[in-house]
Amino acid sequence: SSYLLYTFEMMTSLKATSSFTSSHSSMMIKYDRRYSSLSASSSEPSSSSSLLRRFTRSRHHRIFASSSPTTSSPERRKQLLSPPHDISVPLPSAGKNKPPLSIERAISEYPWRGGLEPIENSAHPVQCETVFGAVPEEVKGGTLYRLGPGRCRLGSTKYAHWFDGDGCMHEIRFGKENGEVTMRSAMVETERYKAQETRAAKGDADIVGARGAWTQATDIMDNLGKFPTNPGNTSPVVFNGSLLALCEGGPPIEIDKKTLKTKGEYSGKFTGDLSGFPMGFAAHSKIDANDGYMYAWGLAKPPALGHRFAKISPSGEVLKTTNVPLPDPLGFFLLHDACDTENYVVFVVVPWKATVGEIMPALIGVESFGHSFSYDSKAKTRIVVMRKSDLTVAMEVDVENFSSYHNAGAYEDEQGNIHALVCKLEGDREDLEKNFGDMYNSVWTSKQYNHLYDVCLSVKEKKVLSQTKIGGDGAKPMEFPILSTKWTQTAAKTKSMPAFIYTLCFGESGGGYFDTVQKVATTLGANENHLEYRSKPGYFPAEVAFVPKNNAQKEDDGYLVFIEYAANRHASDVVVLDAETMDEVYRAESSYHVPYTFHGCWESSAN
Repeated sequence: SSYLLYTFEMMTSLKATSSFTSSHSSMMIKYDRRYSSLSASSSEPSSSSSLLRRFTRSRHHRIFASSSPTTSSPERRKQLLSPPHDISVPLPSAGKNKPPLSIERAISEYPWRGGLEPIENSAHPVQCETVFGAVPEEVKGGTLYRLGPGRCRLGSTKYAHWFDGDGCMHEIRFGKENGEVTMRSAMVETERYKAQETRAAKGDADIVGARGAWTQATDIMDNLGKFPTNPGNTSPVVFNGSLLALCEGGPPIEIDKKTLKTKGEYSGKFTGDLSGFPMGFAAHSKIDANDGYMYAWGLAKPPALGHRFAKISPSGEVLKTTNVPLPDPLGFFLLHDACDTENYVVFVVVPWKATVGEIMPALIGVESFGHSFSYDSKAKTRIVVMRKSDLTVAMEVDVENFSSYHNAGAYEDEQGNIHALVCKLEGDREDLEKNFGDMYNSVWTSKQYNHLYDVCLSVKEKKVLSQTKIGGDGAKPMEFPILSTKWTQTAAKTKSMPAFIYTLCFGESGGGYFDTVQKVATTLGANENHLEYRSKPGYFPAEVAFVPKNNAQKEDDGYLVFIEYAANRHASDVVVLDAETMDEVYRAESSYHVPYTFHGCWESSAN
């Protein structure tokens, strides 16, 4: 097989190899847990900020792994039963999705964990019930797609990592005439998913039958010589009219917009020279907001080694491919996200990696790929800038160590300098990864969240000019930064910092999980310059999508659309906020819950 050939080539030809990397991971995220006496955070904003807006409602997502039952002392349990945690989650009491006792205990301890639970595979539309406000005209006719793990456990067996969860595509559709909201969800039926379903049909519902990036198959023979399977669970994009599910674990997977059923791998629809095409697509492959060209990267096809970077026309023609330069040509790295300007794509390569010796057991199949990685806190973080025109390297520069998974965006200023708006993790990467390894038993603090920084790069001088914290001390530790489309579609013309960045963060009521959407003012920085939407206890919001108002003049002329997990109903709400005031303008309740998703995209009625 090509995989065995790949392993053999690596073992025998390493000295002749100039670049060798890997992208066997999936997107990551962070959370915070600042509540009562169980956690302290030096960055907790002052409660005296008179202009700080606080609202009620929801909170956000993530997923898990591990198999150890949750335990807690009576004293800790008493602490946990403060109002944010004293919520009864109505979990299924029968059927295949009835949780085992260890999961019930974990959810009883922290209600947000109910949002990790699996969903039934059904693409049948469900009408949501309006409980507040009216759908804005600009939102009518639009569709919000969300993608994430539809399940992270097989019966009583938990996957060994949140990112190994089987993908599920969710569609939230707003009626064009009356704004009526319908929601439907369908599992991404990858080869991995179908293999698991075949096992379940034979009575082996608890058996892991297909190898994941972190989760080994139960039978060792299903691991040896086998490449990790693609869960198809990270980021949805609409490209060339097709809805695609992206994940570092493999090629894009096409989803039928009409039925939400899986059509299969999309790679066969790309044209042009495919000889150097990536084997998989990173979850955050970029589509230029101004011209529609896609810039995708991922692991090279065996027996080739390294990461490949491709420029693809809006019609799907592959125009050029090349290697992405990395700090260690024989190391394995995760390139999850990048940010792009009018002329460049910027990669932040953090030293979360595996050496040749560390990855070899995984290549053979006796260890997982994900658990072969570790973080080198003494190594530099590298920034690589590549030109969109011909994919050549414009600059490479090493900076002081920091960890990052996501970026908000980037732009070029009047002097031609690049400003990359990147997330920097507050604490240790290893602690974050430990939480991702067992979400059902994880404990979160501000150290597992990020702050945004403006990293200014001079391509001419090939150096970093400055690194400036965005939002000052008033911005809470955060994740999932989103920009106004008013800015992203005009950044090439404005050549200036976006005025606002919308993020998820932890406020005060969520018990350690996302419970707040914050609007960070980028240029002023004081506490009173940031607005918040605060979810009520037991509600957890997902990453937002920005929908511009008709004839928008200001950057924040628009709406934020997202879903919230309501632990007290074990179901999800659809929420719309005014992006300028952060006021809630619409809410509808669904009859089922959407398991915590990773990313989403908005498609307007015009499309």
